[in-house]
Amino acid sequence: MNIIFAGGGTGGHLIAGLSIAQEISSRFPGANIVFFGTSKKGESGYIGKSGYEFKQIKACKFTSFIRLPVFIIVSLIGVIYSLINIIRIKPDIIIGLGGYGSALPVVAAYISGVPIVLIEQNVIPGRANLIMARWADAVLCHWEGTKKRFKNVRSVGVTGIPIRKDVIANEQEIGKNPFGLTSQGKTLLVMGGSQGAQSINRVILQSIPELKALIPDLQIIHLTGKEGYKEAKAAYGNLGISSFVSEFSNDIGAAYRLADLVICRAGANTIAEISEVGIPAILIPYPYATDNHQYWNAYELARRGGALIIKQEELEPVKIIELISNLLMNDEELKKMKKMNRSLSKPLAATKVVDNISQTLKKRKTTKNLVCFASTV
Repeated sequence: MNIIFAGGGTGGHLIAGLSIAQEISSRFPGANIVFFGTSKKGESGYIGKSGYEFKQIKACKFTSFIRLPVFIIVSLIGVIYSLINIIRIKPDIIIGLGGYGSALPVVAAYISGVPIVLIEQNVIPGRANLIMARWADAVLCHWEGTKKRFKNVRSVGVTGIPIRKDVIANEQEIGKNPFGLTSQGKTLLVMGGSQGAQSINRVILQSIPELKALIPDLQIIHLTGKEGYKEAKAAYGNLGISSFVSEFSNDIGAAYRLADLVICRAGANTIAEISEVGIPAILIPYPYATDNHQYWNAYELARRGGALIIKQEELEPVKIIELISNLLMNDEELKKMKKMNRSLSKPLAATKVVDNISQTLKKRKTTKNLVCFASTV
């Protein structure tokens, strides 16, 4: 079985793709999996570390009519290069992960007659997926409310989005604590997604002195992203608070399990992880995300009582201090939020996604066989 995953532009698309790829590899050990992505920094390295082959495809966003000629030329190159690789790889199916990095390979798949499955992680579908859905054999969503936004599509299912395996606890990892922090204090997890978030980093650093006074046993796991690490590391050295500061963590599951509360962006994978572990959250949606989709991801948790939302323009120490202290000093409220988020988890997402991919392949083969039979009669 040969499978191509097409996506990129943001880390979130590739994270979901890797989770699906790992499930396919475990169920079909002989599967050959290749990722098509963009030239965006870090994509090839991220996939390479996971052991899958990576092909860089020329792609760019359509940002203005002034750049239309460049967009057309780059897109043509991207489609042609995708077609060449599709001919070489001979994939049984192409899985579009969303984002501008998925569009051109999916167009090439449609031209060459390869079955297409699209993965939509957000509440508000991305523009690429909305356009390409008309060519897809199936669209798989995380949220029930997303289905109604895909019209005139052959098949739309709600499977959930598989999350990283290290997020899901097993018996050996439940007590794992690589951060040098105690399990007795109140633990705040701060993270800004795959790229970090400087606005979140700064407001947290400004808020720590007062938070420490209000919550004496407070300790912090702060995943800053690459750009904010040096500034944050130096600041924590002078703040006198128990902390673990790093650009990122390979033990994010352990961080979730140790934390009582998380402050983060509202990317689709982050929301799925929060639901899986049930951690209460203060969500600060990235305001420049296409169609403001991070806000609507956050809203799905907030309207059910599992999270609070702060818009970035409202992000200031006074607000953060008030929300963090009110939650961390109210165990009953934290329990309610945890229970609510756990109720939204989709632990069988990986199984359901791969089941749907398998069913799509079977339908295509059945249809092809019927057409061949009819042509011989």
